Amino acid sequence: MTGQETMLYALLKRLTRLLSRLPWSVLRNAARVAAFFFWHLAPDRRNEAVQAVRKHLKVSDEEAACIARQSFRENFLSFLEILHTGRFFTAQSVRAVYHPEVKELLEQETQPIIIVTAHLGSWELMPGLAADILPRKKGMVVVRSRGNPLLNSIMAELRGARGMEAVDHRRASATVLPGLRQGGVAAFLVDHNAGRKEAVFLPFLEDIAAVNIGPAGMALRTKAAVYPVFLLRDGKGGHILHFLPPLHTQNLEGSIRERIRTTAAFYTDAVAGMVRMYPEQWFWMHRRWKTRPHDSEDSVSTY
Repeated sequence: MTGQETMLYALLKRLTRLLSRLPWSVLRNAARVAAFFFWHLAPDRRNEAVQAVRKHLKVSDEEAACIARQSFRENFLSFLEILHTGRFFTAQSVRAVYHPEVKELLEQETQPIIIVTAHLGSWELMPGLAADILPRKKGMVVVRSRGNPLLNSIMAELRGARGMEAVDHRRASATVLPGLRQGGVAAFLVDHNAGRKEAVFLPFLEDIAAVNIGPAGMALRTKAAVYPVFLLRDGKGGHILHFLPPLHTQNLEGSIRERIRTTAAFYTDAVAGMVRMYPEQWFWMHRRWKTRPHDSEDSVSTY
């Protein structure tokens, strides 16, 4: 970095330290204010979100607008929660655990572990969650970088505050595969739009979506167990933790194409089910269905 970039980086680090001390109530109020202005000043994104909710949840216009508006507040809070990743502790915040027997399976798992989750609820607090649940395993969280390298560095430090390594998705194979083969755990957000070359097209919320096959391919290469895990807000300042039964990829049969498709469909269906349960906490402003299949397209790219 240049001298100017070094100074800016130091200032950003100091600012994030100060902001990380803000109480949860301040973050929630800041999210409400930001969402209010975005809702009114970005009509294109607002209308896209409302239309997406109406189309994919099959609800009325009024209900779609209500869900979309609430999702704006929840999503802005999700963005701010990265400041508290290092301060999140499961025992202090989680008030209910669904399927605790699956949590026990996860803690006792002997295969490499891939955790799949979504832009749903408190996804930025997931690194702290993984650090609590699997403290003895090498932890990696795969993220998509932003355009500003200084901001990427700050965000990587925040996400890694509890020992998790933030890995840029462009170098995921080089970092994550060796870590998994050494018995580590890697977390992926699996609900973002994917380019045609890295996707398989699958049903998702009453439509066809391009699903990233990267996590599926890594799971098959390392014979990993795939666990869907979601951290949702309970509306009272705490969290609800959902563990869904895993897919052990070592038990799958068929061609590589068939096994990739099965694994990708597994985590896509898991996300869809949770979005239907907590629609107001999902990232509806994201253009999830942007990449469209060709009329006859039903194939998986090589990886």
